[in-house]
Amino acid sequence: MMPKITVEQIVKRKAIVIKPTETVERVAKILAKNKVSSAVVMEKDEIIGIVTDRDILNKVVAKGNDPKEVKVSSIMTKTPITIEYDYDIQDAIELMMGKGVRRLLVTRLGMPMGFVTAADLLAALNTYNQEEEEESIEEAGEVYGICEVCGQYAQLHRVIREGYERWVCESCKDMLES
Repeated sequence: MMPKITVEQIVKRKAIVIKPTETVERVAKILAKNKVSSAVVMEKDEIIGIVTDRDILNKVVAKGNDPKEVKVSSIMTKTPITIEYDYDIQDAIELMMGKGVRRLLVTRLGMPMGFVTAADLLAALNTYNQEEEEESIEEAGEVYGICEVCGQYAQLHRVIREGYERWVCESCKDMLES
């Protein structure tokens, strides 16, 4: 069974907060400076939308509109899909799939914390699966198979050298470690 991994544990992108009255040009510069693809639009203490680089591209640039004139409020996605920070990543996956979105705004008590993307969720699951696989191999005790160096069938040992993992027999293990 998968341990509880919360959304907060995998948030990589901190929330950039902007006002709905900002121009698209200014927001594009803010996104570029912070190396993020989306920002939270807030009025007073309320989240009213998000704007993404894709919104800027599709709703302003592609239509030939002037980014210096267009306000964020006219291109933002209103009422973005949010998830509280302490929810399980499985909840985030189900929410993304159910709503057909690629990113979720992570909130803490209703205030923006950051964004989590489908790629973040996949990376977290992949890391968990690799750790689980390593634990199960270690728990299994002796492992038998084909040595990746000499090709002989034997009891195998896990050797990590120069960042690469290999499963090798006893004599190849000794050779690699010397």
